[in-house]
Formats: sequence, structure tokens, C-alpha cells
Amino acid sequence: MVRTIKNITGHSRIDGVVPGVRGQRAFPHSTQSSLDPFIMLDHIGPQLVGEDYFVDGTNGAHPHRGFETLTFMFEGEMSHKDSLGNKELLRSGSVQRMNAGSGIIHGGDFYGDPKLNTFHEVQLWLNLPARHKMSAPEIQNVSAEDFPIVEQDGTKLRIIAGSISGKQGPIDPIVPIKVVHAITSKASTIQLDDFPEGMTVFAYVLKGQFAVNNTSINEYHTVVFNNDGDTIQIEALGEGELLIAAGEPLNEPVVMGGPFVMNTTDEIDQAYSDFNSGKFGKIH
Repeated sequence: MVRTIKNITGHSRIDGVVPGVRGQRAFPHSTQSSLDPFIMLDHIGPQLVGEDYFVDGTNGAHPHRGFETLTFMFEGEMSHKDSLGNKELLRSGSVQRMNAGSGIIHGGDFYGDPKLNTFHEVQLWLNLPARHKMSAPEIQNVSAEDFPIVEQDGTKLRIIAGSISGKQGPIDPIVPIKVVHAITSKASTIQLDDFPEGMTVFAYVLKGQFAVNNTSINEYHTVVFNNDGDTIQIEALGEGELLIAAGEPLNEPVVMGGPFVMNTTDEIDQAYSDFNSGKFGKIH
């Protein structure tokens, strides 16, 4: 059965999160709360930048605890550094999973895509269940060429996480999720049959225009699906890009305190105390 639409929401502007680049927050904002187990989706760009575009991340390092991040570098580069001692260069098309777990500090320099002079990134926050919030932090980086591709008529599906159309995505977070980056070249139908009832499912329009159940979905809008089937069907109206994600809800209390996501305010207070006392380490 094909899932129907629960709601369609817009975004709030977050220009300057990455200096000099426009930004959109798909959720949470005034008309769309978090989508359990997904906490936040920030979309930076897409935007043309100069050949010498560079953001020095020296003063931008910050802590996290209690959740995982998925960073999609669609176009551009990020030189990642963290308190675990990792130093990685994420190039266009790569994805990073970071389990903040019990605590990590990270930061990085940003560059435009060296060929296209563009910057385009998404960061998706994925909640951790209470039993894993103090797990050991870790980093997983996957390059563009390591994502399996499924071709549909007029659409290229990059399988980021979970099993989709017989292909397994390499990103492997603690909470079971499915994530697909769909790139369309013409008017066509995207159909995915791998979204079991019980999973939260949404699609976010990165570029272009799409339709679901004969309802138009504009650029930078989010469509959230009802839990009434296992198939997702989306009409592409031409060239465009979508991020489609599904996850098993945790059904646990969520308390956000700046860079920390925990279950209680006392745990947020403890996170700040631990960070201020140096228990998250430091970037060397």
C-alpha cells in the first residue's frame, strides 16, 4: 500500500550557519517539530561561492552528547577535526556519521567545490536511545564512490543507509534508519517499497519540484508520510534532488539543551558540567 501525506511544511531561514551561505532549517521550527527519531535537519546552500571561498573552523569547534549526526557534503569540502584525534577531509558526495555518544568536540574548515565553486551540505541529527546516550563516541566517513546506486527511469538513487531496492547503504548508525539521496533528470516516478509500517518517513526537497498524491512539494519543503503503508511514491516534475529518510521511533522523552540531546534537564545540566570540566577532551 502506498503511504499518504500526513503534512507538508516549509522551513525557517538560518543564513550564516556556515558563513556566507544561505541556510534552511527543515525542522524543528514553528510548524514542524522533530520527527522521532530525527531531531533536526539543517540544509546549507546550495550556493555559488568564490574560487577562494574558505571558512576557518578554528573558533567554531563545539561539543555534542546524546545523538548522532549525518553530514552530507553534496558539494564542497570540510576538513573535519575532533577530540578523538580524527582528521578527515570530506569531499563532494561524501557522508559522515558521527556518534557523539558520551561526548565529543568537533570542528572543521569549509571550502567550495573546487570544480563547481559551490557549497551544498545537509546535517541531520539522529537521536540515540537512552541506553546508548553515553556510548563511546566514534566517526564513520564514506566517500562518494562507495555508495551503491540504483537506477530507476530518470532517477539515480544513492543508497546512504539501510536496505533499499536490494542494496545496502554503508552508513550504519545505532538506530535503524533508511536514507536515500534521489537525483532526478526528468519527469518520472520514484517508487520505493522498503518502508515498513511503524517507521517515521519523510522526504525533503533539496532542489526542484516534486508531487505526492497529486500535491505539489516545493523546494526546501518537507513532506511527512502517514503510517499507512510500506511503499513511497513520489513524482518528479523535472530535474531535482530529494533526501528521503525513515527511522524507527524511540518514543522516549527528548530534552534539547544547545548542543546536547538527552532525556532529562538534569542530564543536560550534567553534560554542560562535564564539558566545562574538560571531560570531553580537546582538539589537538
